[in-house]
Amino acid sequence: MKKLWALIGPRCIRAGKPGLWVVPMAELDLAWFAELKDRELRKERIIIAEGRLVAERTAAFCDALGILCVPAALEDAEAISRGTIPIQVLSEAEISKLAGYPFHRGLLFAARRPELQPLSEAGTLVASGQRLVVLPQITDPENLGAIIRTAAALGWDGILLGPRSADPYSRRVLRCSMAAVFALPIYTFHGAGELELLASTGWELWAAMLSPDSCSPESLRQVKKLALMLGNERFGLSQEMLNRSCAQVTIPQRRFEVDAVDSLNVAAAAAILLWEGRPGLISG
Repeated sequence: MKKLWALIGPRCIRAGKPGLWVVPMAELDLAWFAELKDRELRKERIIIAEGRLVAERTAAFCDALGILCVPAALEDAEAISRGTIPIQVLSEAEISKLAGYPFHRGLLFAARRPELQPLSEAGTLVASGQRLVVLPQITDPENLGAIIRTAAALGWDGILLGPRSADPYSRRVLRCSMAAVFALPIYTFHGAGELELLASTGWELWAAMLSPDSCSPESLRQVKKLALMLGNERFGLSQEMLNRSCAQVTIPQRRFEVDAVDSLNVAAAAAILLWEGRPGLISG
């Protein structure tokens, strides 16, 4: 039987090494970590964090289930556990086989998934905030993670996610955002009509569009309460979403379709626009 190392109190039996305890395998369910590449963790109400830093940040916000780690990462796992979370040590090869993909990040942390709240529950944010990122359909987890990380770093107040966006608590979004998904509030909306709540409370909805008639990024500084909408890389923003916007903003480019460069990656575009519209520059 594989050893299970854990710091979970008096139920354990001393295992010969100071500070380590052997507990029954039943204390940690390896099914939480099995076939992660192909599972829909959203439906299972589980989140998986990879690596020490992401796991540490996730543990501060979520109800922990367990930690799986390689021997070299046991000290990090113990620091995250603080004597309350079961830990199991396996080799890198064993974890890779269990998880279903090559694993090199030291440890995996499983926790209960937090609930996302609808925009209708964002009363305080809507009333007192000044900067929101509206993402109706960002389907790529890496792009979504990068956008959330940038928004958190630059002091934006929150994220609004449409129904077709990637899961903000998926393994890849957590990793790409470096757990920034817990650093600012994330709310959901199901249709463009729900954004009327923003328009009716003083927010200006600006759409990021590649158009010669759009405003320059510097224009975002003049908006007191800005909700910046960024579209899907392939489809952009729907006409319904565009109809809700009061203005459009674009990043000037020197090369266009004739040179096979027709747009920026959405995460790169977001970084530029979020920087230009960051709260500290409000001048309107």
